[in-house]
Amino acid sequence: MFDSSRGSTSRVCRASTEKGHFPSSGEHVTGVHRVRHVIERVLRKGIVARGDGSLHVVSPVAVTAQEGEALRAWIVRERATRTVEVGLGYGLSALHVCEGLIMNGGGRHVVIDPHQATRFINCGLQLLEEAGVRELVEHHAEVSQTALPRFLAEGRTFDLAFVDGNHRFDDVFLDVAYLGRLLRPRGILFLDDYQLPAVARAVSFFVRNVGWTVEEVSPADDKHQWAVLRTSSEPDTRPYDHYVDF
Repeated sequence: MFDSSRGSTSRVCRASTEKGHFPSSGEHVTGVHRVRHVIERVLRKGIVARGDGSLHVVSPVAVTAQEGEALRAWIVRERATRTVEVGLGYGLSALHVCEGLIMNGGGRHVVIDPHQATRFINCGLQLLEEAGVRELVEHHAEVSQTALPRFLAEGRTFDLAFVDGNHRFDDVFLDVAYLGRLLRPRGILFLDDYQLPAVARAVSFFVRNVGWTVEEVSPADDKHQWAVLRTSSEPDTRPYDHYVDF
């Protein structure tokens, strides 16, 4: 969970998001450099080394360098300061998100991952610590199907969401449906694994039925293809029986 009492980074985040104050250019450079150093090290070596001596191979689970750079670019382009991610995993996507947030002046990144302490042996959280951005990240160790509706009930809003959780159609559909309600109008959903039929099918519903637009689709890739959606700017006024086959 996010702890606002820990360290200077959290103070920078609070100042940025609550009072309109942004870090100095020196803080920007230092923060981005440290995050970039960790990203490049992990991409170069392809592993995360834990304190117990165990080595964990990040590919093909983690995002590629190209996808991470695209994610960061969308965060900067949208001037996002409130972001949410389904599926922390080895943490490379979250590092790119935090890099973008620092470039935007600060913010908060919410991650949902029930398997961080088990399947991923806390590798993602470790990398966030090493990069000096753990204070920017609020981790929820639960499934997205319980976390996202709770965020909605709490009145949370986000500028951009990254979706890389369970890839079954029903799970993807629920994630996108709830995130569509949590994002600001014309918010951005960045979805990994668009090459999978279940992910592409879920996307098609929101494009054909809810008026969302596809802003970007990466070149075809059998392991990591991504798509970027923009939610509608208009309230949902569809009649109760509206349906377009997707």
